This record gives sequence, structure tokens and C-alpha cells, in this order.
Amino acid sequence: MPSFDAIGVGSEDRQLLSSISSWSLGLAGVLGLLGVFALVSPWAAAGVVDAVCGFSLIAAGLSQLAMSAGTFTWRGFWVGLFCGGLSIVAGTGMLVLPKAGIEALVLFLGLVMLFEAVAKLAAAFTIRGGFPWGWLLVDGVVTGALAAVLLTCKPAEAGVLLGVFVGVNLLSTAFTCAAAGLWMRRADRLA
Repeated sequence: MPSFDAIGVGSEDRQLLSSISSWSLGLAGVLGLLGVFALVSPWAAAGVVDAVCGFSLIAAGLSQLAMSAGTFTWRGFWVGLFCGGLSIVAGTGMLVLPKAGIEALVLFLGLVMLFEAVAKLAAAFTIRGGFPWGWLLVDGVVTGALAAVLLTCKPAEAGVLLGVFVGVNLLSTAFTCAAAGLWMRRADRLA
């Protein structure tokens, strides 16, 4: 394993990388706990995701309406007003009809995870040096497989799949963060 000196990191950057290592390991622990929670109670995790998205859409809509009210002479006033109202309706719908909100989230999350998988796989093949790129490769493959299942699932399975797949994705990312943090710690000891 190369040391920090071998990969071009000077002594002034070692403290920063040590801090990043600690944060990576801490983040791995938090993501791991959240992943286990989501796997143990997938419907609760799906409900939490739905509620957070619903409240976020309502807050975004209210913000857009407030901006529109303050800029009523602006050319984009009507677009801002329309988008703000639409966001409030969508957020309210997610809170009032959580099953439909969860189904919509499954489709959206499947698309997001598909793009995330492509980004992780591209990064894994780009940084093949000393970094634990193998974990990033596995993380990208797992994320891509999860995206494929989400995008092809039946609506009745959406809630369980959303909770389980969010949990698996959180655990996969936790392992990647832990591997990166441990790699930085070992490289620091060799320096």
C-alpha cells in the first residue's frame, strides 16, 4: 500500500486527510445504523422517506410562492407561481396518499440510483491507483442492480422494496466509506 508521501501528499495535508479519515469512518457508522434500521423495518423507512419528500416539496413550494409574491413584476412570476403551487400540491399528495407517493418515489429513486451507479462505476475505473477502487466498483454494481429491480417492480411491492433497497444502498455506501477511511489511516501510518 502506498504511503501519503508516495501518492504526493505533503505533511501539511496529513492532518486534513486524518480528519477526512475520521469523518469517513463516522459517516460509515451512521449510514450503517440507518441501513440496518431500513432493513429491519422497510415500511417505516419508506414512510419516513415519503414524509420527508412531502414536507420538502411543500417547503419548496411555499418558498417559490414567497419569491413570486416578492417579484410580481418579474417576467417569470407566473412560472414561479405555477411551480410553487404544483410543488405544494405534490407534497400534500405525498402526505395524504403515502402509498401513491411511495410508488412515485420508487420510480424516481430507481432513476437516481441508476445515475449513481453509472457515476460510481466511472469513478472506480478512473481512480484505479492505490485507492480501494474495488469497493467502489462493487458499490456501483450493487447500486445498479438495485436500480434495475426498482425500475421493474410491481406497485404492490414498492413500499417494501423502497425500504429494503434504501437500507442496502446505505449499507453498501457505509462499507465504501469505511474502506476509504481505513485506507487513509493505514497510509498515514506508513508515512
